[in-house]
Amino acid sequence: MNKPSIGEFLNARCLELTPSINAESYIGSRHFAMVLSGEAKLPLDRVEEVAGRLRCNKHELFRLAMHQFFDDVAIGLFERMLAQPVSDEEQMWLNEIRSANYGPVSAPSGTSKRLLRALAKAQGPT
Repeated sequence: MNKPSIGEFLNARCLELTPSINAESYIGSRHFAMVLSGEAKLPLDRVEEVAGRLRCNKHELFRLAMHQFFDDVAIGLFERMLAQPVSDEEQMWLNEIRSANYGPVSAPSGTSKRLLRALAKAQGPT
């Protein structure tokens, strides 16, 4: 399945939400109308503002905005180079957590936090 274009994504959000648009906001600007129609690119520095007003995931919107400027290879490189460093051991923990979960990983509950801390202490230096 193909990813939606940024215009398709934003138009769908606008239809779902019908944001309050005023002349002073970027969403009320002529440039934003051009982004919606596919005539212009969404500036990367406007992503957080637009995501906040349209109540959508700013990371997802940023990724779509990046695709206006860069291909998947370049975006993957940015993600690897700018991401918080994760050691091989930390990645192994993350992989275990993801494999133990069915579907998306939800936020940890208090019980799961305590259990994780107990497991980490058990793995610590002896």
